[in-house]
Amino acid sequence: MSLGSGGLRVAEYAKARARRASLLRDEDFLLLLEQTSVGGIALQLGKSAYASVLRGHTLESMRRSELEFLLNVSILAEGVAFRHYAGLGDKKLLNLWLENFDIDILKEHFQTHVRSHVQTHIPAQTGSSEWGDYLDPGKMLNLVSDFRLTLIDQEKLSSSATLRDVLMSVKDESLRTALMEPLREWENSQTTEGRVFQRVAFSLGMVLDRHYLDSLYTAAAKLGGDEGRMMRMLVGTRVDLMNLYWIYRGRRFFGMSPEESLTSIMKARYRLDFGLLTRAAFADPRGMGAVLAGTPYERIFDVEGAENGSLYEVELERNIYKFLFAVAERVFLSGTPGFQNVGAYLVLKELEVRDLVAVVEMVRYKFAKDRIGLILVRTLRKEN
Repeated sequence: MSLGSGGLRVAEYAKARARRASLLRDEDFLLLLEQTSVGGIALQLGKSAYASVLRGHTLESMRRSELEFLLNVSILAEGVAFRHYAGLGDKKLLNLWLENFDIDILKEHFQTHVRSHVQTHIPAQTGSSEWGDYLDPGKMLNLVSDFRLTLIDQEKLSSSATLRDVLMSVKDESLRTALMEPLREWENSQTTEGRVFQRVAFSLGMVLDRHYLDSLYTAAAKLGGDEGRMMRMLVGTRVDLMNLYWIYRGRRFFGMSPEESLTSIMKARYRLDFGLLTRAAFADPRGMGAVLAGTPYERIFDVEGAENGSLYEVELERNIYKFLFAVAERVFLSGTPGFQNVGAYLVLKELEVRDLVAVVEMVRYKFAKDRIGLILVRTLRKEN
């Protein structure tokens, strides 16, 4: 006997709440921080809800790049699992939500080509030997057999040798056209300055995120009732925060004029109208917080490390994700069945994986553990 649409919604809601309960506790994070190697962290995670994605791998000798790859795949696996509880409408929303993995794969391939070019032509700027790592679609699909890429032609992507080849693997014509503009800047550039190539990678990433979030917000805007309101809050908050962050980064690090930064933002609008975003773009990047006074986001740019360049960026990014975390938690308080519970859980899972990656980096590079509060999205009750 199959469940009706009401039964599917209740099952979906119950699944989301059960999965939320499986997220790691503060004690788990404190235990991970006591480890002395990536392998030690992998072994501990192998005893947790991450056991299924880590099964079959040699945990004690696992490399950072492999563990981080598997952690990201775990988000995808969680999302795909909800298909078994979703009706037709929710399944379409879920598939649209999961297109984020197509976007991430494209970003990683674009960045890999940019980094390879910088390493080849500007040896002094060569970075980590692991710069070639990215989310490999073939390997990922082997781990999550129920998932299929929708925006990308996997065969074309796998055989791509140039940045333009990667772009041509994009199936969506409008997205491919939008990506062409920063690509032309790359191909027509007569300089070998690394910053130019980094700006191109940043622009390509913004085009991809804009396509994804505009599409997702458009779908959320069509929903009615409490489900629609909470989905708009969940996706719209991210739209607002990403618009602000893009303006900030474009102005501060990539030499964009206020006008240029405004051409990069999304069409979607939630709480921030174009007038306020314009004032933010014309403000000093470090002074954007004053422009946001009276909005829900006024504390985003209020960071303790304001006098320290590196700490400022770390804390700003943490504040953005803390805000998203609070919104996702708020969605669960409604107790109303609907796709918003799936979306909220996937946001919480994404942010947990972000924190786990931060822990891996901290242990690997012996980062001072008393600074953990500057990096993690979650606030540990007993900070080590």
